Amino acid sequence: VDFNKLCCRWLNDNLPEELKETFCFTSININKNYAARLHRDSNNVGPSIIKAFGDFEDGQLAYWPEDDRRLPLESVPKVATDRVKVDIGTGTLLFDGSRAHEVDLFKGERFSVVFFTCARFWKAPA
Repeated sequence: VDFNKLCCRWLNDNLPEELKETFCFTSININKNYAARLHRDSNNVGPSIIKAFGDFEDGQLAYWPEDDRRLPLESVPKVATDRVKVDIGTGTLLFDGSRAHEVDLFKGERFSVVFFTCARFWKAPA
């Protein structure tokens, strides 16, 4: 079994509860020990699914679900009041990566896997 098929099979077996159908995506991003700074994904289309694995403490995903991109990114944590912290080590999360998000600091070894659709995917080489 190739690794991509294994990842796809894992995702289909572990979809977030609110997702009742198959999740379509073009890309899988795997991170090791990466505490992403505050950012908005700029090349994604549609929702993403993320999950963290490993022997680590803390490292929740902080997410601003109401971020409409009108505020400058650096102002979001100071002004927006809808910050949500999600422990993605305990389950998968369906979220909009184009809204502000970051990873809290953590201790230990942490891997994260993100499933998403890349903008202009039809232009990517096969």
